[in-house]
Amino acid sequence: MQAFKRFFFIGQKLVYLPKKVLVDGRLDQREQDFMVHNEKIWGHFGLEGASGEILLELSNMASSIIAFSYLANLLAKLHRARIVAYHTSNNFGTRIRNRKVKKIYRSFNVGDFVVPKLSPAQREQVNQLFRTISPGLKTKKDVEDLQVEGLWIGDLLYDSHCMEYQMPTIELGSATFQDSLRKALGFYVFWRDYLKGRRVGSVIVTHTVYVGSGVLARLAIQRGIPVYQINASHLYYLTGENLWAYKDSFHYPEKFRELPEEERQKGLLAAKERLERRFAGEVGVDMHYSTKSAYGRIKPGKVLKDSPRIKILVATHCFFDNPHPFGVNLFPDFYEWLYFLGEISERTDYDWYIKTHPDFLPGNIPIIEEFIRKYPKFTLIPSETSHLQLKEEGIDFGLTVYGTIGFEYAALGIPVITASQCNPHIRYHYNLHPRSIEEYEAILMDLPRRKLTIDINEVYEYYYMAFINNTNNWLFKDYEAFLKEIGGYSQQFGSISYDIFMRDFSEERHEHTIYELERFVRSNSYKFEANGNSL
Repeated sequence: MQAFKRFFFIGQKLVYLPKKVLVDGRLDQREQDFMVHNEKIWGHFGLEGASGEILLELSNMASSIIAFSYLANLLAKLHRARIVAYHTSNNFGTRIRNRKVKKIYRSFNVGDFVVPKLSPAQREQVNQLFRTISPGLKTKKDVEDLQVEGLWIGDLLYDSHCMEYQMPTIELGSATFQDSLRKALGFYVFWRDYLKGRRVGSVIVTHTVYVGSGVLARLAIQRGIPVYQINASHLYYLTGENLWAYKDSFHYPEKFRELPEEERQKGLLAAKERLERRFAGEVGVDMHYSTKSAYGRIKPGKVLKDSPRIKILVATHCFFDNPHPFGVNLFPDFYEWLYFLGEISERTDYDWYIKTHPDFLPGNIPIIEEFIRKYPKFTLIPSETSHLQLKEEGIDFGLTVYGTIGFEYAALGIPVITASQCNPHIRYHYNLHPRSIEEYEAILMDLPRRKLTIDINEVYEYYYMAFINNTNNWLFKDYEAFLKEIGGYSQQFGSISYDIFMRDFSEERHEHTIYELERFVRSNSYKFEANGNSL
């Protein structure tokens, strides 16, 4: 019976495949128009005498592809190199889906495509590394800290495994984790050898957090090759000191002090106004990805218990989604963090509450329900419950690893305890930031005596630097208006982005974008800012 089912399943795939190949390879009119546009404006932009390579990640995200076309062509010109796009997966289905994307890439001077396929000799090297490394991975911390021949890849492996298999944590002995380890080692061996044998001028990635592009990025950085992470709203130059994008919050206090006094005062007022709109229940205020407000209207009936006990809210993160976007936290993943809090709950006389974001992904709730069965002192609050209601009913503390309640609850006067020394709020004092698990535990066990004086202007300063001063209009004239026009954040990855970009295109803006990008590349600054003030 099992053999029959397997045969039937394979048969279905074979019937479905020709249709999928046809559909995935078909360009719509917007994509065709964008290709014509590319061939007109890029032509053979600075590619004469090319001898090296610019490695560019292959992606089907339309708004990012527009950004790639600019940076890749500029770098090709500066390095006198040709543009080569690389797959982040050797999966056959992914390669089929990328057929039409390759056509679009070719329209802006991408000349070749690389699939990370191992030779027999390389496969044997992977096996040797696996046999050496696997027995030494005794704990999750061992995985997180994993280095291969001096290159740190543990966090990349960790996040890739959890995302690919939708797992909240790692099971070291599982077949899926062993498979993830082999894949990571495969990427390492392939790109290690590739970079040895070619003159690569720069590498362009979409993410800095998964093995598909992260291993290549770190190998390039190790060899002194410039690496850039880019999309339609942000551009970062990565180095050994800055392995991750989106860590500009570490520079906010200094950057804010550099602003003129008048701008600082206006910035604090603008931040106050935006936060008030967020707390009034407006959806998507400086959160493009959000479709629901966490600060909606207060509903009838109490949510929290009537008791004199301290009331703690644990604001959960998606268990599968990238525990290491800024580096190593106190715990290797969100699951370990939550179960640590479960053990603390058994030793304390607090009222413990847990709440997901209104936009939570499928698969998270069963994990939380299982957790609550083990630690019954926790109460699951409906995800649609307004945080304003929790404040009104007397929530005393918020707990997060690095989430937005760090500044949101601080603005409401509620102390928040983070579980990461690399969270976006670390440079400010409106949260408590324990430096170790031992300090974290000591704080949690001593909450009745913990006081935190919150300077609201620090909250406004962070908000201004993160969401208002932090310009994202380098590619589109008004990125916020662009997202609203197309119907939300996720829509930008479709071909409608090409339509809007070409509608607003002008030679003057095109030349200015190239000029600003070149200024940034030559500056070796960490973050590109369209106003010319790169970090």
